Amino acid sequence: MRIMKLVNVPVLDAMHPSSFFPESNVTKTFRLHHAQQKIALPTMDGIHFEKVQAIVSLEANGNYTRIIFQDERSVLVCKTLQSMEALISNPRQFIRIHRSFTINLNMLQKYVKGKGGHVVMENGSNITVSAGKKHGFLNALEKYFG
Repeated sequence: MRIMKLVNVPVLDAMHPSSFFPESNVTKTFRLHHAQQKIALPTMDGIHFEKVQAIVSLEANGNYTRIIFQDERSVLVCKTLQSMEALISNPRQFIRIHRSFTINLNMLQKYVKGKGGHVVMENGSNITVSAGKKHGFLNALEKYFG
């Protein structure tokens, strides 16, 4: 029978997986070229492949999400807003500003102050920033635009 000896090993308070598994060159390249990334969007009539950078905003519509693009096209996707945010997987660039809206900060043209305020996107659309999301939105703006 084999007996294992217990050894006192210092435990880090914030053990992050990246300290055990350094980022590979492939992962770095993927992260750096996120702008060219295409995502698969399941719709009622098939699967659309679109560039993440072309997305202006995402709007919740029950268990569906309407995605609005730069060229003013929109696609109704068979996924929730939360699922789409996870699929896009770029939390610095895409920020939830309302219970029903997530925007691409690269497509932001103007923020108009108010109780919550609203944003004007490059395609001319106005989207309300909820009062509860305002603080997080302003912090995201500061982090993203420096």
